[in-house]
Amino acid sequence: MRVPAVLLVVDVQKGFVTPASAHVVAPIETLQVRFERVVFTAFENADPSPFRDILAYDKLSPNDPDTELALRPRDDAYIHNRCAYGGGRSLIDRLRGMEAETVYLCGIATEACVLKTALDLFEAGIRPLLLADLCASDKHRRYHDMALEILSKAIGPHNLRHSGSVLAA
Repeated sequence: MRVPAVLLVVDVQKGFVTPASAHVVAPIETLQVRFERVVFTAFENADPSPFRDILAYDKLSPNDPDTELALRPRDDAYIHNRCAYGGGRSLIDRLRGMEAETVYLCGIATEACVLKTALDLFEAGIRPLLLADLCASDKHRRYHDMALEILSKAIGPHNLRHSGSVLAA
């Protein structure tokens, strides 16, 4: 049975899969078939960008193999490319076009793009349900844990879930 909501997978890209984040890839790939609709975001570090100019971060350039998704999205998934922490107005508009009232959120990195995307959804009036066990930092577990603490306060602890609760529903 499919969950009548949107699964939003944030930046599960080859360049963000590290020993700290690799454990989320296979479960997300499996989980996507359980949802009515699936959206993936993919970070592409354009030139110029604030990531290059302010952070001196030059990885994940457009056409770099590291920008490729680290899993196979299902055939009907929408892929939203951007050079930002969040998905911006265009992602929110796409989700509204899908009549999404609730979005299940997972991906990499909890402390950056996942956090920003969750806050964007919340501020747009779309309920983010964060699948905490399917989120990870590409740097270290402590960043993931700190982000979960912040998100618990920002979007409410009841909106942080375990993927098993989705599968059991």
